[in-house]
Amino acid sequence: MKTNLLLLDSLKNSESLLSFAFSFSNRFRRKLKIIYVFDLKWMGQSYMSGATAPMDAGFIHAEKMARKEFEEAQTKLRAMVDEYLKHNLTQVPYEISTSELNRVDLVEEELKKDKDLMLLINNYQSYAELSGGLIHYPNIINDVKCPVFVIPEDTPHVILKDVVYATDYNPEDITSLKHLSTFLKQAEHTHIMVLHNEKEVDFDEKLKWKGFKEVVKEEVDFDNFDFTLESQEDFRKGIEDYSSEHKTDLLVLMHEKKGFFEQFFSSSDVKNVLTHFDKPVLVYHEQ
Repeated sequence: MKTNLLLLDSLKNSESLLSFAFSFSNRFRRKLKIIYVFDLKWMGQSYMSGATAPMDAGFIHAEKMARKEFEEAQTKLRAMVDEYLKHNLTQVPYEISTSELNRVDLVEEELKKDKDLMLLINNYQSYAELSGGLIHYPNIINDVKCPVFVIPEDTPHVILKDVVYATDYNPEDITSLKHLSTFLKQAEHTHIMVLHNEKEVDFDEKLKWKGFKEVVKEEVDFDNFDFTLESQEDFRKGIEDYSSEHKTDLLVLMHEKKGFFEQFFSSSDVKNVLTHFDKPVLVYHEQ
């Protein structure tokens, strides 16, 4: 059975996250690993970015709070899961543990055990109750090699009927679409819309778009998908316009080493970007 890894570094909103993770894992027949991470180096780098003093008082206070929560995390998480299972019938095999391993190394270790690992994270900055926040999730999205499923805050249940795959004509889109279609076949009546945005749709662009559609149809074994070509100033605006007119349950993006994804996310705080759509985002990675 393939694995979902729910990575936590705060108990904030954990009930909703756990509910989603169990619902998601149950729907797609995947086992669930829940790991609470105390990664002091990562936390310090994020918190003290730009600071000149090596022992910032705010960081010392944050470290004490985080250490206390870490020590209590496993007990509290087990209690939350027990409460969830009292009210929800599920057959999901699960594990709960804590770790002080660097979170990227932790994901790499789990990826060695299951090559089809999917990382589940929340879309807000962890420890957001502390001034400035501590953890900036674009780092982990950039650094891990497995698909990352970003869960919006206060989303306790999974609904994946209408999925938008946003493409910028990356050759690895085909591999990602194959994985996505295989994954979604376990859900009922799921529809995939393949979306591309171009500022100006001229004749050459129409030919490129037509060729891309034909390749996808030939290579990807999925019955229920369509294509839409948007024409807006930027990719994000195209996605926004489409999402405002259609019900979209999941947005899928390719993390390119260089390309629109970097521009899309680096120009804004990831919290604002990922919460902008108020729905899950699945991120694949260019190899």
